[in-house]
Amino acid sequence: MIFSTHLLKKNFLVVSRRALGGTVRRIFQKWTFSLISKFKLKVVTRKELLADRTKDRVFPFSDRETIILGKPSQSSDDIKAIASTIGTYILNESFVHEAVDAELVGSTAVGFDREGSIISETITGNPDCRKYIPAQTLISQKLPNWGVSQLDTVCSLVNWNSGYFHWIVDCLIRFEGLAHYEAQTGIKPTLIINPNPAKWKQESLRLLGYDPDNCIQWNGGRIKAKKLVVPSFRREYNIISPQACQWLRQRMLSNLPAVSSNLAFSPRIFISRPKTTGRHIINEDDVLKVLAPLGFVAYKMEELSIADQVRLFSQAEFIVAPHGAGLTNIVFAQNLRLIELFGSFGNSCFFALAQALGFRYGCLGVDFNPKNKSGKYQGMMVNVVKLQALVEEMLSASGDRQPVITTY
Repeated sequence: MIFSTHLLKKNFLVVSRRALGGTVRRIFQKWTFSLISKFKLKVVTRKELLADRTKDRVFPFSDRETIILGKPSQSSDDIKAIASTIGTYILNESFVHEAVDAELVGSTAVGFDREGSIISETITGNPDCRKYIPAQTLISQKLPNWGVSQLDTVCSLVNWNSGYFHWIVDCLIRFEGLAHYEAQTGIKPTLIINPNPAKWKQESLRLLGYDPDNCIQWNGGRIKAKKLVVPSFRREYNIISPQACQWLRQRMLSNLPAVSSNLAFSPRIFISRPKTTGRHIINEDDVLKVLAPLGFVAYKMEELSIADQVRLFSQAEFIVAPHGAGLTNIVFAQNLRLIELFGSFGNSCFFALAQALGFRYGCLGVDFNPKNKSGKYQGMMVNVVKLQALVEEMLSASGDRQPVITTY
C-alpha cells in the first residue's frame, strides 16, 4: 500500500507539473499574439510562396494528394475521435523554398526572410503557425544583427517538439525535399539540429546519408544564412503524406547496415510499454496469453536500435500496440494489419496514417477521451475477449486494403 500511495503521488505530481506548464505556455502564446499585432510582422505562408515565386526560388516536386479515410474493422470499438476523422483530405503540393539572405532566430530557429517576414514552413505546415513562435524570438529578431554569424547554405530541422513522433513526421519525411533540392542544384545543405541529439536521432541521420558530426547543433541564438533551404512540411494536422512516408521507408531500407544471418523478427508483433509513466497495459500478461498462441511476440522499442526498428516494421504483417510514439514506425511497414489500443488519452494520427498507407486498421478502448487531460498518464485495461475477436476477424479478412490516394 505504501508503494501504491507513493506511485499515485508521483503520477499526480507529473500531471500537475504538465498542467501548469500548459497554462504558462498559453499565457506566453497570448503575449506572442499581441506582439505580432504590435510589430505588424508578416507571415509568409506556403500558399503565398507557391503563388509568388519571383522573390525566392521554389522547387515543387510532388502534386497534391487526396486521401480517403474509411471506417476501422467491424469489431472495433466506436471511438468518437476516430469516427470524426473519417473523410476525405487533400494535402497541398510539396516544394522546397530557397530563401536568400535569411535569418534563423530563437530557441526553435524560426526563419525570417530578407524583408523580416516569418517563413511559416520553418515552424509548422499548419496555418496556425503563430502559436508556436516564442515571444522572445520576436523581440530578438527586432534587435540589430551586428556581429551575427553568417553561414552559406543551411537547412534547419530544429523542432519545437523533440519526441520520436515529431522527429519522424515533422523532420525526417521532409528529407525528400532536401534530396530534390540537391538533385536540382548540386548543393547539399548543412543541417542545423537540436542540441545534444539522442543516439537514435544520430543513427536516423546516418541512415539518410548525413553525418551528425557535420551537422550544426543549434544554440538558440541567431544566424544569417546566404541560402536557407526550407522543405515543406508533409503533415497537415493529423494527416501525413503517404508518398513522403514511402520515400522515407525506401531510403532508410536501402541504407541499412548488414546484419548477422541469425537476426530474425516475428511478423506478428506486440509492442510492450512497461517502462512508461502511462499508457501501459495493466493486464499485459492476459493480453499476451491471447496473442502468443497466434504467433505474436512482444518487443520493447527502447531496446532496439533505429535500424532494427526499421527492420522489424518493414517485415511486419500484424501489429497490436497501445497508442504511443512507437507506432510512428508503421511508416516503415509495407503490408500491415494494425490494432491500436487506447486508454484514457490519445489521438487519431495513427489511424489516419495506417489508412493512408493502405493498411487494415482496428481499435479498442471505450474509455478513450481526447479531452481527458488529467488521465493522460494512466495505464489501460484491455478487454481480452474483444481483442481476440478483433484479431481473428482481421486475420480472416481476405485481401488487403489498398490506399485510396490520387494526385493532381
